[in-house]
Amino acid sequence: MTTSIRTNYSQSISSLQEQILEMATCADTMVSDAVRALIEGDMELVRQIVRRDDIVDRFDIEIETQCLNLIALQQPVARDLRIIGTALKVITDIERIADYAVDIAKIGRRIQRNHGIYRPLVDLPKLTQMTRDMLHNALQAFIQHDLQMVEQVIQDDDAVDNLYHEMRDYLTHIITTDSSKGLVALNVMFAAKYLERISDHVVNIAERVYFIEKGELHQLAASHLATSDEALN
Repeated sequence: MTTSIRTNYSQSISSLQEQILEMATCADTMVSDAVRALIEGDMELVRQIVRRDDIVDRFDIEIETQCLNLIALQQPVARDLRIIGTALKVITDIERIADYAVDIAKIGRRIQRNHGIYRPLVDLPKLTQMTRDMLHNALQAFIQHDLQMVEQVIQDDDAVDNLYHEMRDYLTHIITTDSSKGLVALNVMFAAKYLERISDHVVNIAERVYFIEKGELHQLAASHLATSDEALN
């Protein structure tokens, strides 16, 4: 009987992980498509991305319900409880990533409505790919319980932050020196900031994987530590 219960629980955890991957895949595709919609001025793609946000929201509700049922019915403890608790946190971060994708897509629509034309002022596709790679690695860390992958995510976050800061400084210069490009540069800066915020949510996922494996909650990324220090001052 105990073996049967444990088997059912393991199957439930596997199903939970698969749903989280589906949810994350949807959000990841939204991010990729959002940047493409901005660059290409594809308004139909913008509308698709906005609609897809509802799919991510449904995943959020369904997975949360599954997690709460597991807690109520299985009464997990120790590592098992940390896995379910992490799942609840992870879906919140993924839902926010999807929201940022919608925000980026709407920037493309805003530029078009103001008769602007996107120019490759900065390498948004590069920042996008770096952020998406972080998400892929964080999810693999979650599924495979891989702390080395967690460390990779933390290192990659520093690279994303550095590239974002370079973009921000350059775009600020354009805004203050070239009025003909000011509107586009300002909107692209917002898009870059949203990508940088996505990377922060990915770091949250990685830090929760560390919590599952070590039983300790730590802010591993320098950017998160800096935020904590600023809050104390």
